[in-house]
Amino acid sequence: MSGNQEEIQRVSEDTLNILERISSAAKKKLGEPYTTGPSALANLNTLTSSEAIRALGAIDGASRRRLETLAREPAIARVVVLSDEEEILIYYICRDTPDDSPGNGRKLAGRNSPAGRLASLSVGQQFEISTPGGGISGEILEKAILHPLWADSLWDSRQSILAGKSYGPVTVTSMRDALARSAPTDGDDTLLMEIIAADERATNIIDGIRRSVITKMGLRDQPILDHYQDEIFRLPLDTQLLIVGPPGTGKTTTLIRRLGQKLDHEYLDDDERQLVEATRTAGTPHHANSWMMFTPTELLKLYLKEAFARENIAAPDQKISTWSRFRLDLARNRFRILRTSNGGGSFVLKEHESFLQPKVIAHQTSWYDEFEAWQQEEFWSDLRDAAKTLKCASNASALRLSASLSTIATGSQLTSIARGIGALVGSAPTVDELLQSLKGETTNALRRSLTVQLNRNHKFLDELAVFLNGLSSADEELEEQDGEDEDDQTQSPRTAIAAAAAAYMRNLRAQARAKFARRVLSKTSRTGLIADWIGKRALSEADLRQVGESLHTQAALRKFTTPVRRYLDGVAGRYRRFRRLRQTEGNWYVDKIQANDVDPLEVDLMLLCIMRAASDLLQDRSIRRNIGDPAYVFLKDFIGLTRNQIMVDEATDFSPVQLACMGALSNPDIQSFFACGDFNQRITSWGSRSIDQVRWALPHIEVRPIEVSYRHSRQLNHLAKEIVRLCSGESIDVILPSNVDNEGVAPVLGTGLSQLDDVADWLGTRIAEVEQFTKPLPSVAVLVNSEAEVGPLADKLQTVLLDQNLNVVACYKGQLAGQENDIRVFDVQHIKGLEFEAVFFVGIDTLAAMQPELFDKYLYVGTTRAATYLGLTCEGSELPTKLQPLKDAFINNW
Repeated sequence: MSGNQEEIQRVSEDTLNILERISSAAKKKLGEPYTTGPSALANLNTLTSSEAIRALGAIDGASRRRLETLAREPAIARVVVLSDEEEILIYYICRDTPDDSPGNGRKLAGRNSPAGRLASLSVGQQFEISTPGGGISGEILEKAILHPLWADSLWDSRQSILAGKSYGPVTVTSMRDALARSAPTDGDDTLLMEIIAADERATNIIDGIRRSVITKMGLRDQPILDHYQDEIFRLPLDTQLLIVGPPGTGKTTTLIRRLGQKLDHEYLDDDERQLVEATRTAGTPHHANSWMMFTPTELLKLYLKEAFARENIAAPDQKISTWSRFRLDLARNRFRILRTSNGGGSFVLKEHESFLQPKVIAHQTSWYDEFEAWQQEEFWSDLRDAAKTLKCASNASALRLSASLSTIATGSQLTSIARGIGALVGSAPTVDELLQSLKGETTNALRRSLTVQLNRNHKFLDELAVFLNGLSSADEELEEQDGEDEDDQTQSPRTAIAAAAAAYMRNLRAQARAKFARRVLSKTSRTGLIADWIGKRALSEADLRQVGESLHTQAALRKFTTPVRRYLDGVAGRYRRFRRLRQTEGNWYVDKIQANDVDPLEVDLMLLCIMRAASDLLQDRSIRRNIGDPAYVFLKDFIGLTRNQIMVDEATDFSPVQLACMGALSNPDIQSFFACGDFNQRITSWGSRSIDQVRWALPHIEVRPIEVSYRHSRQLNHLAKEIVRLCSGESIDVILPSNVDNEGVAPVLGTGLSQLDDVADWLGTRIAEVEQFTKPLPSVAVLVNSEAEVGPLADKLQTVLLDQNLNVVACYKGQLAGQENDIRVFDVQHIKGLEFEAVFFVGIDTLAAMQPELFDKYLYVGTTRAATYLGLTCEGSELPTKLQPLKDAFINNW
């Protein structure tokens, strides 16, 4: 037996023994009764200890999940190190946190622990780590990546990758088989048996690293990251980072590992723990639940949830969301932007329409910056006008207030929004006191008038109710609503008589405002018709003028009350005015827009304006100290929306405005934001196009590239780079991992396939070829250019493959469907982030004609879903013009 084989047997024997010990210890503990739980609390007070019971229950649940993981998968790596003190230590790295180490120089460590970093290093690398027992530094002597498997009542590790200073790397198909020794033989067959044994060993132990076959649809399980990825996911909690890189580089996996490590309190360092505790406030979720991940598609969301489950991370829909769903909740239920059945905002979202000029897509940041500057000036200008109104008031108290309020409104242009709002909050109690006094006076005057009419005619309100019932249900004219006492809008009258009383007083207010402003109410408006019916049963002209002046003063005062809510809630109204103004100028917007209609990007704009302002206000120390003040209740509610960790997958599919919205959801004191993406894979027209746009959204974000792609064969890696070069003129930095068998097969091309039957026949033949190479049939995806093509092609291909007993599934709108070994048909727009062993992209020349601006992005995304087998079809006789130089890279069949 060669030296290498002896080393492999030694490592295999030690590994399998440790796997058995770890698993047996975990199984034994799973069989023991819990030592925690309510029974462990002496003198438990059931009235006050529900929180303690829940905490203990969570501990038990977490402990059980950890033990189940260790029982099912005892270890994922074995690392031998030589410390600087010349001590040899053997670390077994576990997916989850292990219990006691087995001794004899062998230690157990969770992969998220500092010692877990050893599994990401290569043989010969120097290291320095901190452990509970102190720091350790030294050199990596041996490393084994393990894939434990319990079979036939014994532990094995399949497709293990072993390397040492004197051997490897090698792929060991089965450690159990590596330990098998041939029985001694006598006689003439000794030589034959030795030949057979040598062949078995050669089959079981393969030089280099074998690429794994993707057997099912989903995100690849990569329990051990490489050195660079490992360094990224361990960055401090308060880091803002964008990971960029080509497909297959493990960007999403790194994101998930990062989240998992930072959710575990045990693995936070002292600074991180202090930060988490210092920022925890009432109404915010516990750190373990304080995270949010955004993804562009529902399909990718499903597979992210599956990946989280492998990491023992609970990931309900409330924590993983597409932006479109989250946007709707924010704009409809959290902020007063979109209309609801109980009031709310006034806009109606038109999800599939656009009211923006084409230039906005490329200049979204300028569009936002212009609106933000305009709406701030509009807010303060409105306050300056209100202060001027107070300066002209006959009320002495209002006159005295006008000077200080004018100073705040004018000086706000020279200070931060937080300082200006804070100053308004300080003045609000005095303003509100005067407002309530004036409001009481006018309300009493109006009620006295109504009382006089009722005393004269007990049926007055009945007659008014009949009149109102006969009027059109058209909205009140605009000037009647301006300045309306907002408190009167909180509850609608329940009876016709009460509604008539409210209408009488509301109409008198409208008459009073018009009288003071020297306006005449329109005779044909609802307000004018009611005023005409009331006639002389209103206040006298002098009283109307006096009430009108008071209402005018009240309207000015009201602009200085609840400043936080007025600034943030008023964004939608100011946006309406901004859009109307820019429309008249022919800038940013198309000509015809219904007043209440908005498209998704417009909603994003308003959301960002609100959330950035709220986040900025929360970062002001004075405001944070007084967050319990009723004036800041809006901000207190916003804190409940923020999370300690914000994650974004496929970030380039989101616009810079959307990314900024997500960034505003991060805890203002932590500002943790991790995202990953690839600008060459942007398949939305509004997506972020450059690092500069991302930095506009998050000015302090760091960008780190990842270049090693673990998905593609050599042939497909070359094709992907050429597609980018030919379509965009750019080059991408991507390399394949060393010591890995990266050889595959050339992609195939089918031309002249314009008929559905011809396409299905061609696909059926190619899929049969794949199964001849790789048994059983690995994961296969067929991509089409539109949702309408999914069903017909799936049905036709099913007929073609019926004799091969293969099942074809139509995945409408990117929804999960079928079993693991099914062939799936997708619209290409839904498959971002997924990977398959074989991918067939149908009708790429048609796609080039349909989507000229995004063709290269769709093509790049579609072709890079394949790990080994790629097939393209064209309806015409040749590739699209941009891809003509690549025609020699394709073959006709496999």
